Amino acid sequence: MFNRLEGLILARPLINSHPKKFLEDDDDSWFIEMAYFLDHISYREERRTLTRRPIRTGPLSGHGFVHELLQGHETRAYENFRMTPQMFFKLRDTLIGKGLIADTKYVSCTEQLGIFLHGLGHGVSNRVLAERFHHSGETISRHFNAVLKAIVSLRREYISLPEDGVQVHPRVRCNRQFYPFFKNAIGAIDGTHIPALVRKSKATRYRNRKGWISQNVMAACSFDLQFLYVAVGWEGSAADMKVLRWAMESGGFNVPEDKDGTRMFHPHNFIRKEQGEDIFSI
Repeated sequence: MFNRLEGLILARPLINSHPKKFLEDDDDSWFIEMAYFLDHISYREERRTLTRRPIRTGPLSGHGFVHELLQGHETRAYENFRMTPQMFFKLRDTLIGKGLIADTKYVSCTEQLGIFLHGLGHGVSNRVLAERFHHSGETISRHFNAVLKAIVSLRREYISLPEDGVQVHPRVRCNRQFYPFFKNAIGAIDGTHIPALVRKSKATRYRNRKGWISQNVMAACSFDLQFLYVAVGWEGSAADMKVLRWAMESGGFNVPEDKDGTRMFHPHNFIRKEQGEDIFSI
């Protein structure tokens, strides 16, 4: 009945060329129908309000989940956040100290970082994070992207090539197998393929030789396991040498002047030169 009345009310013209005639025409029935209509709207709103209930009602909130991991055994923290509690707090304090993240009304900085690291370390979806941390998908997405931008803004401070005049690393100098053959070495370069999501029109370019979609990422690390340079964004079909040449010519990967960059391509050649004999002959 309410649906019929609602249809009748909405079907009546609200503008008439003769307002006086419109009001005088069946005034009583008009007001009765309007009363029924308003009562129906009120009933529906009340019913919708009464039937609403929280979606995620687990015993442990997102803040409680992060707190439990950080205060418990460090193995659990490492398995979930891919770093120890000490490193977690150090990173959080750095981001706060630089004004890159801040507490909100419902999500603390600690939980924000926990959401980001858990999602990054396990590659889970927005819905999985929403279920685990008891927040809406919009809240998860907003804080994840905020922490992501904060982390990226630190790249030039923590990822940089060494300057000229780098001393021989103790790992090389104190090892007779490496010194003097690798006395000019300042680190190691390697590449890896990281799974990627791209548009269907670009899938062919990003399909690597193993048949799956990826980015070809090149990185340079020091002997202390610190990243010195990272090149990202290359299609999975790109050859490693192509990525390396781009990095040296256009990507800002500059070898110090006192180091021989050409020897990165053929390390056995300079070992032959330094040793004075062909130690690789068969």
